[in-house]
Amino acid sequence: MTETLESGRNQRAEPTSLYRKYRPRTFDPSELVGQEHIARTLRNAIGLGRIAHAYLFCGPRGTGKTSTARLLAKAVNCLHPDPWARPCNGCVACEAINAGAAVDIIEIDAASNRGVDDVRDLREKVKYAPSQLRVKFYIIDEAHQLTRDAFNAFLKTLEEPPPHVAFVLATTEPDKLPDTVASRCQRFDFHRIPLESMLARLRWVCQQEGIEIDDDALALIARQATGSLRDALGLLERMALFAEGAEGRAWITAEAVRQALGLSRDERLTGLVDALIRRDAGAGLRIIAEAAEDGEDLQQLGRQITGYLRTLLHLRAGGRDHLADRAAREQAERFSLAELATLVRIYSGLELALPRSGLDPQLPLELATVEAVLRLSGEPGTLSTPARDASGARSPEQPVTLSRTPRAPEPAPVTAGPANIPALSPREPELDSRAHADTPPMSAVVAPSTGNGAVPREVATTRASTGSDSINEAALLEKLIASWAQLRREVKASRSQTAALLTSVDPALVVGDEVFLVSPYEFHRSKLNEDVHRRLVESVISRHLGRAYRVHCVAPEEVPAIAPAQAGPNPEPASTASMPEPAPESQPTRAASSPEDEARLRAAKSIFDAEEIT
Repeated sequence: MTETLESGRNQRAEPTSLYRKYRPRTFDPSELVGQEHIARTLRNAIGLGRIAHAYLFCGPRGTGKTSTARLLAKAVNCLHPDPWARPCNGCVACEAINAGAAVDIIEIDAASNRGVDDVRDLREKVKYAPSQLRVKFYIIDEAHQLTRDAFNAFLKTLEEPPPHVAFVLATTEPDKLPDTVASRCQRFDFHRIPLESMLARLRWVCQQEGIEIDDDALALIARQATGSLRDALGLLERMALFAEGAEGRAWITAEAVRQALGLSRDERLTGLVDALIRRDAGAGLRIIAEAAEDGEDLQQLGRQITGYLRTLLHLRAGGRDHLADRAAREQAERFSLAELATLVRIYSGLELALPRSGLDPQLPLELATVEAVLRLSGEPGTLSTPARDASGARSPEQPVTLSRTPRAPEPAPVTAGPANIPALSPREPELDSRAHADTPPMSAVVAPSTGNGAVPREVATTRASTGSDSINEAALLEKLIASWAQLRREVKASRSQTAALLTSVDPALVVGDEVFLVSPYEFHRSKLNEDVHRRLVESVISRHLGRAYRVHCVAPEEVPAIAPAQAGPNPEPASTASMPEPAPESQPTRAASSPEDEARLRAAKSIFDAEEIT
């Protein structure tokens, strides 16, 4: 009986979590995975005896910030005579730190010790010399959670600590730290773990633990972890428990991983993409309904289809993906690069869609699928592509162009007004085939929108556009489109209501110092043109494009009136030109009459009803 109790006590004393059991013990790249630049710098600092008094470790979760802080503390206090061999993991100091028995390694959770009183208590304790080790280390986790007053009280101690004390601040949000604090620390940026490095580490852990698992299953776990080794080891441990039962440990397959993690099958993803290739919205909606009936996590399905489309985008652009199969490569060839970029933008917005709206999570995925089919099918203001044949292949001779609402030819320029008014050139009714090369022509005319999104009759600004201006503005528009999902995430961090509006808004034009956004919904346009939302979007866009821009949100039918004309290499000025007549004021903006449109509007409005704009 005594032996049984002692055996159970010893078993409970051992760490059970894999991420704790296999924490890095040295700076070797096989242990400190994916952070070779940090390991080399810290190893050199220890070998040369140039240890800083304060460090700032920042990066995504699960990338080794706290583990590296402990490793640094162990190396600094290691007793090995050769500094380049530290940590040795054999001396008394290393063994005490590995066992978690070193009282001079103090970890502080800033989320629960974030006030001025906590910092004052810390300032009193740092005066005392270490009891076991040579240098006392304070590791402050989630340091951005400290209050402003706490940071102010901490500044002097952080800048000039006692010689026997060192600080390590770890955070996932370094931008929230005051510059006065960050400037007093030696900063190290941790990167997400590369996929190949993570797979190698997971295979090694499986060998040590005797876990039998398929390579496809390991790849699913690594991809699901999104660069976090801690998450990957947690998922691996969960799968080991899933596969082990009374009959013993079973082989872990990719299907078992999908079942345990609620992932959709590969054929469901490829089937949904095949429906997009065929422009078959009904087939796509049936696949989503089947996934819901099978009890799958539809938010997870949205993340999966976004990741899969991103893989196709990389393959179509000539990138490499070692884990992509033949079916993915064939599907990538059935899209143009512009189409895949559009699909990724649509599905990447699912994380921002309908926040706190209380609607069925199936609806955003269905709306994204229908919107993707409509854009690929050539609806006004969306991508227009040639029809596919029965196999889904696209004719290579026909380029992808932007579909616009047809307009009647404009009359010839007439002379009117004062002689000192700059000349305006007539505009072409359609974009030429160079739109496929992502170089839409720029204009000599800018017609800014009014507060409600309508285009005024008067011309506010005019300018002559050269070929280089056209190229620069086209590049700016392409940059804006490519980073649109990131822009929306940054907007969401500041104001969720504005981010909800941007789910139905796309960049349309960049002309001079103005950015024109387009939305088919009058509610979204009117709200986005309000100062509280417009200024936030302007600040985020200006930061990404590197200069100040004004933002206007207009309707799709107004884009042709704003769209610039094709400027030749040597544009000939004319005396004056007549502006196209705007739509009659009595003509209502296109309403959301379909069930999908009504659901989208209800979702957006519910956000404004749920949280009052400040």
